[in-house]
Amino acid sequence: MGREPLETALESPVLQSAFSRPLLDWYAANRRKLPWRDGKDPYAVFVSEVMLQQTQVRAVLPYYARWMRRFPTVEALARASEEEVLKEWEGLGYYRRARLLHAAARMVASEFGGRFPSDPEEIASLPGVGPYTLAAVASIAFGKALAAVDGNVIRVVTRWFGIRGVPSRRPARPKILEAVQRLLPSEAPGDFNQAVMELGATVCLPRRPCCLLCPIRKGCVASTKGIQSELPEAAPSKAAVRQFEYAGLVMREGKVLLCRRGDGGRMERLWQFPSVILAKESKRWTGRWKARYGEMKGAELLAVLNYSVTHYRIRLEIYRIEGFQRYKLPSARWTPIAEAPKLAFTAAHRKLADRFLVLT
Repeated sequence: MGREPLETALESPVLQSAFSRPLLDWYAANRRKLPWRDGKDPYAVFVSEVMLQQTQVRAVLPYYARWMRRFPTVEALARASEEEVLKEWEGLGYYRRARLLHAAARMVASEFGGRFPSDPEEIASLPGVGPYTLAAVASIAFGKALAAVDGNVIRVVTRWFGIRGVPSRRPARPKILEAVQRLLPSEAPGDFNQAVMELGATVCLPRRPCCLLCPIRKGCVASTKGIQSELPEAAPSKAAVRQFEYAGLVMREGKVLLCRRGDGGRMERLWQFPSVILAKESKRWTGRWKARYGEMKGAELLAVLNYSVTHYRIRLEIYRIEGFQRYKLPSARWTPIAEAPKLAFTAAHRKLADRFLVLT
C-alpha cells in the first residue's frame, strides 16, 4: 500500500487499519507521561501547545510547571501584567508567544466570561491561534475532528507516503494536509494527533529514525526504499549573519543603567544593558555608544559572549563604563540592583546580569 501513488493510497479502504489503528494502539501503550496530558483542561492544553511551538518537550517541562503554578487558570493569566508574564517566560525564547498567550487569556476573560471556548471558530478568534494550535486544542480538549500538523507530523506523513517537495510549499503542503485529515479517525481525534506527534518525537526521528520500533513501518514508503534521510525535503536555509554587540555596565549608588527594547523586532520590550550592534567588528564602537547614550570615560572589557538568534550569530562584549555623565534614551532608566532580578531580560543579557549584578 505504501508504494502506491498518494492519491490511490488515500482512497484505500485499509488506510485506517494500516496506519491509524496500530498507531493508536502503540500510543496507548507507549506515550510519555506529560503534565498537560493529565486531563483535558483546554487552558492547560493551550499553554502547552504555545510553549511547544519551536521548542522541545524537555526544554518546556520546567517552564510549564512554573507557569501553571504562577498562572493556574486563564483568569489568573488575564489578571497578570505584561512584565509578570514576560518574567515567567524569560529564557524560553520567541517572546511573541507569551504576549499572544497573555492577549488570548484576556480575550477569554473579557469576551467568553473566563470560560475557554469550545467552538473552533471562537478558538480561532483568539490572538496567536493559527491552524495548528486550533486543531491541537480543539481535538485534544474538545474531541473535534481537526488534524494538527506540526513538524513531527510532517516527518511521519511525508516518509510514510513518500511525499516529495518542501513541506511548507506547494505541491507538497496540500498533499500533506489532505493525507493527515484522511488518516484522522472520527473517534479520539485528539489521541490520534498526539500519537502521530509522539511517533515523530520518539521514533520517527529527524536523524537515525528507529524504524524497527515503528508500529506502522510495514506501509512506510521511506522505510521500504531506504530513503528516510531524504524526507522530508528541507528548504534552503538562510545564510548566517554576523553581528557585533557592545554593551555597557554602568552603575552608581546601588543602581544600574538598563534599557528596554522597543516595540517590534526581536525580543521586543525586554530589558538589557545599554548596547549598540554593528555589522562589523570595530574599535570605534565607543563613538556610536556615546552618540546614543551619552558621555563616558573609560571602558574596561569584562566578558565576551557568543550567542545566536535565528540566523544571526552575535559576538557580545560587555564593558564596565566609568565616568558616565548622562543618558539620552527615554527607554533607559537607573534601576536599583536589587530590583533587576524581577525584570525580564533578553537571554544573553540575563547571563550577564546574573554574573555582574551581584548584591553586596
